[in-house]
Amino acid sequence: MQQQAVECNFAENDSWIILSAIEQSIKRKIEAVGTPLKDWDIRINYGIKTGFNETFVITTDKRNEILANCQTEDERTRTAELIRPILRGRDIKRYAYNWAGLYLIATFPSRHYDIETYPAVK
Repeated sequence: MQQQAVECNFAENDSWIILSAIEQSIKRKIEAVGTPLKDWDIRINYGIKTGFNETFVITTDKRNEILANCQTEDERTRTAELIRPILRGRDIKRYAYNWAGLYLIATFPSRHYDIETYPAVK
């Protein structure tokens, strides 16, 4: 009994990739506009080093609490831009990820943020 058929064109030297029609479409779009990591002129040795994860890596509840403590909508918008979703190494699988609902308070020195302008985060 045939439930789902997928047409595959296997080339001799290529890896076998079996995807549904929609997955094939998405893969083609990504390949058409994206740059493979191997072609980036960078070396990735390790992730972000905060020096104090207990402070800079926060839960969704803590993020919501920080944003609720903002005094104005402008402050809330700026603060939300500072708090970014983060994936840890243990969250990343071979072809997928399991997001743990964690965020990074991204006060990177290179961005020259003045923490005084983010009282809810401070």
